[in-house]
Amino acid sequence: MDLKGKVKILLGIGFIGAMLVLSYEVFYWFTHVYESNARVQTDFTNISAQIDGKIENIHVQEGTAIKAGQLLVTLVHDDIKLNIDSLRTDLALEEAQRASLESEKDAFETELNSKLETQREKIRTLEVEYQSLQGRRQLAEKNLSRASILFGKKLTPETKLTVEQDKVLILKGQATFLKGKIAVAKKELKQLAATHKQIDVLKNKIRISDIKQNQIRDSIRKQKLVLGYRLITSPIDGLVGRIHKFKGEYVEDGIDILMLHDPNRYWIEAYVDESQIRHVHVAQDVLINFDAYPFEDYYGSVQQIGNITTAKMEGGGNAVESKRLGGSVERVPVRITLTAPPPYLTPGMGADVNVRIYDHIRLW
Repeated sequence: MDLKGKVKILLGIGFIGAMLVLSYEVFYWFTHVYESNARVQTDFTNISAQIDGKIENIHVQEGTAIKAGQLLVTLVHDDIKLNIDSLRTDLALEEAQRASLESEKDAFETELNSKLETQREKIRTLEVEYQSLQGRRQLAEKNLSRASILFGKKLTPETKLTVEQDKVLILKGQATFLKGKIAVAKKELKQLAATHKQIDVLKNKIRISDIKQNQIRDSIRKQKLVLGYRLITSPIDGLVGRIHKFKGEYVEDGIDILMLHDPNRYWIEAYVDESQIRHVHVAQDVLINFDAYPFEDYYGSVQQIGNITTAKMEGGGNAVESKRLGGSVERVPVRITLTAPPPYLTPGMGADVNVRIYDHIRLW
């Protein structure tokens, strides 16, 4: 075969190959939505202080795996510790003061109850003695009345009458004296009972002490809350992505100190041409090729289709425009989940995605 024939054969083979490639591309265009502007995305958690302060220590490094609740950053807090120690001292003193008041109240109450019982017993004894004296007085008055009748009839001497009169006078005097003693004893009892108010005074002091203790405890809790603001912990399990501030720097409330993300929560964000978005549906299979792994195929599925174009996104940071036939074409963000992500995946990595849509279109 001459050279010219060989060239014709090669051209024929090249033409057939070109037609096959063109046919494949046309078929692929009908059966896939291809986008090369995809990026690996994740949720970032920015850690900042809730109060102004100076950084005492950063307890993690970039790339460190952390657990929820783990200490990340410590702000200077020696003044808070001193306040808490001072308040605890005040609380201990107030507790001791309350214990002293409680002991004083118990001792006073015991002594008062003893005095009251003694005074009541004294009054009862005097009243019994008075009743006995009244009985003797009544008997003496009867004897005096009998003696007076006998003396009037000249049946008894005057001396007998005088003796009976003296008895009655003596018993009357004794009765009057006992009555006075009973009155005095009852007045003393009232005075003792009045001192019972002193117990109420001590009880009020104890209640005031309880209120002061609660106020001190509230102050300690407030100081611990402030201390908690200076001990910044992680809200999630994840990785430390970037540290913005370092030991010795002064930070203000709301200023980012470091950034965290969940290494188990990655997705691909692709921006699909608006002319192709009608072919994309949730749960469609997606072939993914990462720029970091150019010779490996990974798979995922469409999880969510955006309801706003990139040009309308706040700030326009992710706005992507393409020119087609001289006109401006918007893009719609599509979120794609990863079935088995590659190792060392990092937010921001580039990827190409191919969304299989042949189940949703007709080729004839």
